[in-house]
Amino acid sequence: MRILIADDEPELLELLGLSLQNGVWIIDTAGEVEDAKGHLDAFHYQLFVVDRTFHGQDRVRELITYAKAKNPSMGVLVLSALGSIDEKVQGLEYGADDYLEKPFDIKELRARLIALARRYVPKIKIFEDIEIDTHSKKIKQAGNEILLSSNEQKLFFYLLERGDIASREEIMDTLYDNPQNITSNAIDELVGRIRRKLHPNIIKTIKTRGYLIAI
Repeated sequence: MRILIADDEPELLELLGLSLQNGVWIIDTAGEVEDAKGHLDAFHYQLFVVDRTFHGQDRVRELITYAKAKNPSMGVLVLSALGSIDEKVQGLEYGADDYLEKPFDIKELRARLIALARRYVPKIKIFEDIEIDTHSKKIKQAGNEILLSSNEQKLFFYLLERGDIASREEIMDTLYDNPQNITSNAIDELVGRIRRKLHPNIIKTIKTRGYLIAI
């Protein structure tokens, strides 16, 4: 997934670029309005994070309009110190899909981006010769449906929809009512079974951090 962040604060751009980069998300940054437009011309973005003001001028409506004209299915999140109810409503009326007030927690921003990406993700995903329908939760290979167990399906689509690295603990909390009674090896075994049924490389292991699906 490719994300563009446009803000006139260089330190914030650097922080976000480093904090959000995870090996799956490609983060581009722009410090000027014309620079942001140049990026939008050059690349296909799934998400656009944009400040309201650049050097004291409110340019967000202009940038949202430009971004949506390039890709109507692009999710837009406004990140701004202008946080009154009227200002937030105005930003949403300009075409933004979400609005986060500065200062913010990077964990909340990441969670909002993940949620926003889910709204714009294609319903059909392709990996090698495997077709994955994220709406019906059906997986086919060469036209034949591949059946996963209940926990295999939960784990697979949790990782697919998350779009980010998930630790074993996060996976266990999602899959089980009483994760304290489950060993971490159970997750490794589930991952192994999914790989054997689908493809050895469909789930990536990120050393010491967990698992992810990057399609």
